[in-house]
Amino acid sequence: MGPRFVGRHRELAVLQRVWETVRRGDVRVVGVSGDAGVGKTALVRHFLGTTGAVSVWASGDEEEAELPWAVLSQLIPAEGSASPVFLAHTLAAFLRGTERVVVIDDAQWADRSSMAAVRLTVRRLAGEPVMVIVVRQGGGLDDGWRRLLDSDRGVRLDLAGLPPADLVRLAVGAGHPGLSLAGAARLHEHTGGHPLHVRHLLDELPMHSIVFGHGSLPAPREIATTVRSRLASCQTATRELVAAGAVIGRRFSLAQARQLGDVTADAVAEAVEARLLEEIPGSMGQDLAFTSTLVRGLVYHDLDRTRRRDLHLRAARSGGSGAVWHRVAAAHGPDARLADDIEQAAHEHVREGRLLPAAVHLRHALDLTPPGPARRRRLLTAVEALLVVGDVATTARYQGDLATGSGPWSDYVAGYQLMLTGQIADAKTLLDRALAAVHTSEPGQPDDLEARIATQLTIIAVLTLSWQEMITHGATAVATARTPWVAAHAWLARTVGLAVAGRGTEALAELSAVDEPGAPSGIDGLVARGMTRLWTDDLDGAHRDLTTAVARAIGGETLRTAQALGFLGEVEYRRGALDEAVLHAELAVGDAEENNRFWDYAMLHALASYPLAAQGEWEKAESHAATAATWARKVGTPSALSYAAAAKAGIAQARGDGSALLAAAEELALYYPGRESGTSLLGPLRADALSQLGRVAEAAKALDAFTATLVHQDRLSTQVAIARVRARLALAAERHGQALDECVRALGLARTVGLPIEAARAELLAGVCQAALGRRAAAERTLRSVLRQFRFLGAWAYAAQTLAVSDAAGLSLEAPPAALDDLTRAERAVVTLVCHGLSNREIAERLVLSTKTVEFHLTNVFRKLDVADRGELRRVLAD
Repeated sequence: MGPRFVGRHRELAVLQRVWETVRRGDVRVVGVSGDAGVGKTALVRHFLGTTGAVSVWASGDEEEAELPWAVLSQLIPAEGSASPVFLAHTLAAFLRGTERVVVIDDAQWADRSSMAAVRLTVRRLAGEPVMVIVVRQGGGLDDGWRRLLDSDRGVRLDLAGLPPADLVRLAVGAGHPGLSLAGAARLHEHTGGHPLHVRHLLDELPMHSIVFGHGSLPAPREIATTVRSRLASCQTATRELVAAGAVIGRRFSLAQARQLGDVTADAVAEAVEARLLEEIPGSMGQDLAFTSTLVRGLVYHDLDRTRRRDLHLRAARSGGSGAVWHRVAAAHGPDARLADDIEQAAHEHVREGRLLPAAVHLRHALDLTPPGPARRRRLLTAVEALLVVGDVATTARYQGDLATGSGPWSDYVAGYQLMLTGQIADAKTLLDRALAAVHTSEPGQPDDLEARIATQLTIIAVLTLSWQEMITHGATAVATARTPWVAAHAWLARTVGLAVAGRGTEALAELSAVDEPGAPSGIDGLVARGMTRLWTDDLDGAHRDLTTAVARAIGGETLRTAQALGFLGEVEYRRGALDEAVLHAELAVGDAEENNRFWDYAMLHALASYPLAAQGEWEKAESHAATAATWARKVGTPSALSYAAAAKAGIAQARGDGSALLAAAEELALYYPGRESGTSLLGPLRADALSQLGRVAEAAKALDAFTATLVHQDRLSTQVAIARVRARLALAAERHGQALDECVRALGLARTVGLPIEAARAELLAGVCQAALGRRAAAERTLRSVLRQFRFLGAWAYAAQTLAVSDAAGLSLEAPPAALDDLTRAERAVVTLVCHGLSNREIAERLVLSTKTVEFHLTNVFRKLDVADRGELRRVLAD
């Protein structure tokens, strides 16, 4: 199985529009061009797969570029003595009369005679539904083809690299779900988004170095071989110039290069000719740039370490904006002065809101600081910064150093690290101690340390479901925050705490201005509002907030990536976009695992199990659920244990396994008292399970207990589940009318919220009720509709449940509908005219019948098709 196709939405839309024009009966030509490996052929194959069009392929071959008819002979018999006009006539005859797509791949190597014949063929196919796609690398087409592509019949598609958001999807498809949004942006910067180059780097480099590294990335091995060969063929002076440029940066001036060594005009010319460097337009030859970041990265990483340090030292002496980093690269052992300078640069990044480079700077400053008081201060500052940007793995190397200190700041940083590694009880002990002693100053302690401590205690309160502490610590965090990023995290913790505590309306009110520039909650506020909107049934708003947060993170803002992606996955799951839900959940899990954020594991693995269970991907779903359970036991918080139980419930629900559902419900009840029922779609889980098992009296009692404890009676998603359970109870008591009414109510509520899977589940139960009433035709129609919905959504587990229900009722959903076969010829004639809008009197006149006879036929039709009136009859026949 090849890599998953991602992105190219604009190009696919163009191809689809061209194909629609072709199907209306007009030939079109599309030229698809781009670098080797950028995805030209993959784009065409994906397009053809989505349209189902009949296609014929031919490919150019570098070894056969001079062989006459090498390409055309792959389409029709072609001999060397034939003329282009004759073969064009033959090819046109072959293509006429049928919708087809002709693809000429690797057209840059196609022989000229074949391409001339294909071009002539296009002229002969006016008015024919034929689409010709010419795929080429770079040039390779003559003037005739260029004119054709620029004409009314032609379209050009020039493929560039993929944007960072699509690189994240590409990484998941290539088996690397740990690529963060920041890592994708870095990959895009170094590869231009070239899919093949990105896949090679993902395979060759540790993910942590991609996400949190600094400086250039190395080139993929296959590119490295070519570049090394070109560089080795150059003169020594040229190689020296290229080496100096690699140390300076992607773009540099000749004046900068001369400060590192001699530069000759011949060296510049040779480097440009070897496609290593290029002159910057408008610089009069004084500014140069590497032809790609990959070339610069390869040259830089291939330099001998001693040689590289020497060049960095020279660059540092020359001054300029990059002097500090040149000093870092040239450093050998502790350097207090350099550490001071790097720390200053880090503070500048913090002021600009660029926390990831700030954390990298602070780590370098720490590593360059000799033992002493300054090192302790820098240790706490650097470790906190790394934790804030999510690089928990790097902080592990400093864990021993953290344990040697004492005081509120030391306790806070150590507690923060323990929390993210899943040691919640120990973290709370340290953070409580830090808060109690917060006014006992430790050297270098931040002014808003109280806000930082309170923020982490609020998060722990959310994890442990400590309602009062969520509110108290959250208020303290927001009130005492001073630094912008601290305030943003405080707002996130405060408002999520409010939402989980059942005060979602209050949380949304506090987050009403998160879209405004300079809002104190920052991007974290968008995530918090997205989560709260998810739990309060505003799925469109949740989707908007979370996708905006992800887009801003790709643009460089710091984001708690795993949570945002995880909850975006749950939004997609509730909206029925199961493939998107799987993608985002896998990204969230990968990001957490890559960075050792153990505290997130139970929640994220549980969220990942939901869409997989609905799809019937049992092995994958159960693997995620098992991992969630393992980490829930290790972390031990009620939140983690609740999510692990919810994962089991989701799988049991998709399987239709009442016993497993009851076990999960009883496990969940141990840990989650549930002040905000909207945090899941499970609703009255124990009552649901008992009703499925036929334990009606217990189910009714459990349902009453659930509804009595609901904080919010207006959560529509919860009311969907309540109505469904009430329908089951009414069905068990043979109150079929009431059961159907509850199904209709559940269906309406689910559609209002936008829960397509839940809507189809309600309709499935309605089909069961109809079958129990003996309304077989109505039941068959309902179950067919449900089956179509589940299949459209890819919810194969629920599609299997639907087929099981139909089998139990003795109904076949795979065969064509049989209801119309039961109608007589006269009844069919009447039905046809009803569907055309005629009244009984008009039908009688048209068929030369009495009105009573028409009424008699219609009565029989209504009975046979199980419909109540003419409107329902029309809807049934339309379906």
